[in-house]
Amino acid sequence: MNAPSCDPLIDIAEQVAFCFSERGYAFVEDDKVEALADTLRSFLKTAGIPVHDFADDNAIDSW
Repeated sequence: MNAPSCDPLIDIAEQVAFCFSERGYAFVEDDKVEALADTLRSFLKTAGIPVHDFADDNAIDSW
């Protein structure tokens, strides 16, 4: 795993990738983690799940 990033979805995607590999389900290469984070971000948006906007700690995106 890499050092914590400022984008929480990158950190979460790294954890998901780790879970995949630990269970022998899939191995996500490091250069694909950002794509996994983008997929998770798209899922949350499409599903209408509100998220905290970490770009500005005072902002709330769709709470």
